[in-house]
Amino acid sequence: MTTKIEKPIIYSKEAPRQIIFEDYKSLNGELPILGGWGYTKEDAVIIDKNDPTASKGLPFDGVDIEYTFVEKRIYEELIVFSLLGEPHAGIGWKQLSQKLETHNERDYDILTYEVTALPKSDWHELKEDLKSGGPSGVDAYEEKRREKLISYTTEYWFDITSFFGASSKVDDKEPF
Repeated sequence: MTTKIEKPIIYSKEAPRQIIFEDYKSLNGELPILGGWGYTKEDAVIIDKNDPTASKGLPFDGVDIEYTFVEKRIYEELIVFSLLGEPHAGIGWKQLSQKLETHNERDYDILTYEVTALPKSDWHELKEDLKSGGPSGVDAYEEKRREKLISYTTEYWFDITSFFGASSKVDDKEPF
């Protein structure tokens, strides 16, 4: 049975934009974001379609930025910062809900996810079991995997004011 845990929370002096840029060179540049890690409205990730790093001449895809940020924050929580004591592997996530809220003329997209993972030591043990055929077969492997799996539910708050409801045309309006 999967063990439910408290969600890990990143506390960092550096902004998420800088940390993600430094840790994920495969993104080929910085995400057009400001703000915090998105755990709450006050800590929301501000997606800025007018950021100098946003592609010029192409329609702005704020939703893609949301999904990229979700993935990278999960990896930061479970691998890079190792907030649960050791790095994790076999990481998965599933979106549970999405809702839009407006506060003080700002639009927020709130995504809720369930995240699952295995402590890396357990992941290696299970991998070796599976490789060797395991002493009790696939059913025993799956049961052992479920027993070692952890999960948590977490929210992602995105301030989407700069692009929500706007046409996908590129423009020069400032978001703030």
